[in-house]
Amino acid sequence: MAFNIKEYPKKYFKKKSTFGIVSDFVFIVLIVLLINPGTRTELSAFFIKLTSFPPSTLDAEEQVMLGASSANWQLTDKAGRKVTFKELGQKPVFLNIWATWCPPCVAEMPGIAELQSEFGEHVNFVMVTNEAKGLVDAFIEKHNYQDLNIYFSGRLPPDFETQSIPATYIIDKNGKIVVSKKGAARWNSSKIKNLLNSLIKE
Repeated sequence: MAFNIKEYPKKYFKKKSTFGIVSDFVFIVLIVLLINPGTRTELSAFFIKLTSFPPSTLDAEEQVMLGASSANWQLTDKAGRKVTFKELGQKPVFLNIWATWCPPCVAEMPGIAELQSEFGEHVNFVMVTNEAKGLVDAFIEKHNYQDLNIYFSGRLPPDFETQSIPATYIIDKNGKIVVSKKGAARWNSSKIKNLLNSLIKE
């Protein structure tokens, strides 16, 4: 029997339950949003955020000290000032390498912002990107991230080289990497807060 497009809507609504119709509609909307470049990153970030978990601390034998190239790594802050990594001060460091186009980066940023709000006085939060300042400024304004400590750098020292982002490192006061995480994570968890508190007290 030939397919009759005019009869299809009647048959569809006759066969489908209300839940089925709503489910199909939601699915179609999600597909459209994922295809649309303007909403793809935000929607992907939302689902990534729902499935993110706090990372684990590295085992003692996996924890390494930062080299001289990391200490002398030059960064540029949002005001255009140059600063080396070691000049940030003798505090634990939360270092995140990210980009505006990266859905996992966008997904974890609200948790990082919350963490900085709580621990920013005692922990150096360093959010590093290699993107153009104008693009980053627009992202900051859109998401109200003016308080985040964002820095710019065109290169990464060997200790922080990565083939994927986000890449996040938590470093103790002595320059030892205690957490190394590739991919999105739930950073505002009690597990990470307890870790930061212990590093602050060391």
